[in-house]
Amino acid sequence: MTLFKSLLLGSAAGLVAVAGAQAADLPSKKAAPATYVKICDAYGAGFFYIPGTETCAKIGGYARYELQYTPAKALLKYSATTGVGVTQTAKTEDTYGGEYRGRIDLDGRTPTAYGVARTFVSLRGTGTTGLRKTAYDYGAATVAPTAASSSNGDLTMERAFMQWAGFTVGIAGSNYSMMPSLTYTANGWAGFPNGMRQLAYTAVLGGGLSATVAMEDKEMWGNDQTSIQRLDTNNAIVANVRLDQAWGFAAVHGVVGKHTVSNAVIPGASSSATAPQLTYTASGTVTGATNANPASKSGYGVGATVSFNLDMITKGDKIWLTTNYENGWYGAVASSGSLTSPSDGSSGGRTLGGVVRKDANVVYLGTAAAGYDTTTGWNVGGQYLHNWTSNLRSMFTAAYMQFDPPTQAQTAAIAWGKGSFTETRASLIYSPVKDMDIGLEFQYLHNNNKLQNTATDVTTGNAAWKAAGYNGLNNSNFSTKLRVERSF
Repeated sequence: MTLFKSLLLGSAAGLVAVAGAQAADLPSKKAAPATYVKICDAYGAGFFYIPGTETCAKIGGYARYELQYTPAKALLKYSATTGVGVTQTAKTEDTYGGEYRGRIDLDGRTPTAYGVARTFVSLRGTGTTGLRKTAYDYGAATVAPTAASSSNGDLTMERAFMQWAGFTVGIAGSNYSMMPSLTYTANGWAGFPNGMRQLAYTAVLGGGLSATVAMEDKEMWGNDQTSIQRLDTNNAIVANVRLDQAWGFAAVHGVVGKHTVSNAVIPGASSSATAPQLTYTASGTVTGATNANPASKSGYGVGATVSFNLDMITKGDKIWLTTNYENGWYGAVASSGSLTSPSDGSSGGRTLGGVVRKDANVVYLGTAAAGYDTTTGWNVGGQYLHNWTSNLRSMFTAAYMQFDPPTQAQTAAIAWGKGSFTETRASLIYSPVKDMDIGLEFQYLHNNNKLQNTATDVTTGNAAWKAAGYNGLNNSNFSTKLRVERSF
């Protein structure tokens, strides 16, 4: 038996050796090494190395649906520049509207000897319908809405900037606005939903202290209203000093710029009850008084913002507070979104209804000899984020904005007046899964106009407007929004 086992094992070993020798004679083909995406955790979750480079990238974005309801009110425009009321013939305003939005974010970062080189791009596309689509023509004495049809808006480049060695170049967030955008409509403080074209430098001073100085595009600050004619678009100089600590942050910020007034048509020369600030002819040309004293008017804004972490209430709770003052720089106290000109054609602009204002950075004083002067304004506002549970939160905001006309003497026909807006809102947002929100928001807005002198077309018109069913000089309204959003 022992001899049989030895022969059997020897035969098997021989067969293996022969098979191995024959396999060695066959051609060999090795599989190419696989290339795998490598996680990059140096900049947070979601980043990965672009194969063959030292660059880490992240892809994100969101899809959104929003439904808005605002009670219809007949619109009247009260111009703080001329005191002219412009009426709408009927309460034909849409009450419902929708918005469909998608956004793609691309973030790329590469380490260098002078810090991280970053490139960020955010591209947004929007479609609107109903209340969110209807526009109004305020260049006519009688305001009439356009048809409420659906619309696919153009693509908007919200962000497109490069950062390296302290410099930021491109479209990024403004260096003035320190309040985050956490609500569904623009608030009563500086905000720039489409970003800000800029060249900025930030110096990190240590201990959480930093300082920034920037050139920002004056046009994107908004309020380049028809009360002046721009020869070109100037840059504004913006600066801030910010302290970030474990308890939150505190910042002071300022902006200064110049409005160029050309030797062209001056809006605001008419105080007729049937004429807007300019008279438009059938051929599309504009008539009105001309400026005998071409000049430039400087404007500025200053403010302070502070934020506190309120984990002692509920983990993740925060509060933000801000106050600002402006002289000829309206955008320092009001968002360039829908609250900037509550008389404009945006959906938020029609939240108010009734007599609304169209304030300006620079206004015409009534005669070519008097020229121009700046308007002033100030605000105070805050917002509070509260987490009820891990997947249920609310946002509460309140703001007060006041705008004052020039203090110089006016012509008798022009009725400038002080105006104020009080805005409050509350939301309830449910997140069934991470990065998905279902939210409902309620907004209340009140406008109060106080005439500085008595122009006949305003005082008599106010009584007639009320008799016709309009709100008159002071008015209120509310708006609600339902939003469903999924980000990635």
